[in-house]
Amino acid sequence: MKKHFLLLALVGLAAACNPGYHLTNRTASRIGVDSVSAPADSGVARFLTPYRQGLDKTMNEVLTHTTGRIEKGQPDGPLNDLLTDALLQQATQRYGKPIDCSHLNYGGIRNNLPQGDITTGSIFEVMPFDNQLVVLTLTGTMLEQLLNHFANGNKLVVGGLRARLHDGKTQSVTFTNGRTLRPNETYTIVTSDYVADGGDNASFLKNPVRRETLNYLMRDALIDYFRQQGKSGQPINPTSDGRISLE
Repeated sequence: MKKHFLLLALVGLAAACNPGYHLTNRTASRIGVDSVSAPADSGVARFLTPYRQGLDKTMNEVLTHTTGRIEKGQPDGPLNDLLTDALLQQATQRYGKPIDCSHLNYGGIRNNLPQGDITTGSIFEVMPFDNQLVVLTLTGTMLEQLLNHFANGNKLVVGGLRARLHDGKTQSVTFTNGRTLRPNETYTIVTSDYVADGGDNASFLKNPVRRETLNYLMRDALIDYFRQQGKSGQPINPTSDGRISLE
């Protein structure tokens, strides 16, 4: 009996503690935060000055020059070709062995390159994400699946091969190293860890024959490439070789 009485008392107490509040109205106002309402702290500004100067110096380093604006495009574009060729070259140097082709997801190219000076900051604008370069060993069947997956929507961005597309599928593939695409042979492709992890709905890449991380950011690979190009003294021309064509 005492247990029942105690339980009823607790229920009653809980009910008494709930006043039954409910929202009847709400308002909002915008509070501006700018240099007038929140002036900069001079002490903090002085503290950050050397770091800001160092960052500006790094970002403003001129790596190379271009004769014109270099833009991405569908199904092919000068920037598509330039970036995938750059990644293939730098990844091959880091890997120490030949790599058959390179791949870059179209949406990962976040900006175009301007005419004139290409700076480190320019590369950060094109590739702002800290994605790692990954070398995948794939069967011919898996590589064909990758090509068809990104060919859908004309978003296939590759280096080291040429492809003809029809209705969102690859009709023919020709490697620049002379290889042909055969279902049971294996091929190496360098791409981002984002895609290798199944990004852009490429979940079929999660179980490759082999996966090797180069510990090399895609952005750093591009910076190294453009710095090397700058040392040659020759500007980069905004041209595409038509490696992706539509039927």
